[in-house]
Amino acid sequence: MHTLYWRPRSGSLAPMALLEETRQPYEAVKVDSAAGEDKSEAYIRHVHPLGLVPALKLPDGRMMIESAAIMLYLADLAPEMRLAPATTDPDRAIYLQWLVFGAATLYPAYIRYYHPDYHRVREGDDEAVKTLARRDLDAGWKVVEAALADGRRFLLGDRCTAADIYLATLALWNPAGKAFREASPGVERMRAAVWERPAAAKALAAHA
Repeated sequence: MHTLYWRPRSGSLAPMALLEETRQPYEAVKVDSAAGEDKSEAYIRHVHPLGLVPALKLPDGRMMIESAAIMLYLADLAPEMRLAPATTDPDRAIYLQWLVFGAATLYPAYIRYYHPDYHRVREGDDEAVKTLARRDLDAGWKVVEAALADGRRFLLGDRCTAADIYLATLALWNPAGKAFREASPGVERMRAAVWERPAAAKALAAHA
């Protein structure tokens, strides 16, 4: 059995949704960040060396970190669910592109926006950091929107993959709220289609 270390309203939503989608048996261990559990010596030593979530304990006892890597791993565990194109499928390349795009382009911009103090050089830098992060978020989501502009429900057409679940999680965090949804109808369509799936919705309810 897998063990998912998670925290509400965090990047652990996507792996939890995928565990539900693939019907993998798992234990969910809620991490109490308010009490500093994720920064404790035991957590850093045995769960995540940077004191973050998510982390996934594998059936053999080893720990896995990085949400996008966890998504790739879990989707490949259940090929019958078709949440990841096979390595011989031409769509595999585009699927990998979008999952990594979420992890390498969108996720870091959110970190800069919501935690500008991590990137502060001098006092008073926070607003400048957030402004640049918003710029990068807007540019990144425009790329995703363009890919969905032909009316498709998901990034690969009518087939939901782990990449859609990952980006649908990131779409929930956009600070522009209603304005973002109105400006990105394709992203909103994809996001709604992901979270109306019963398994994904179960995970979302746990994080709400």
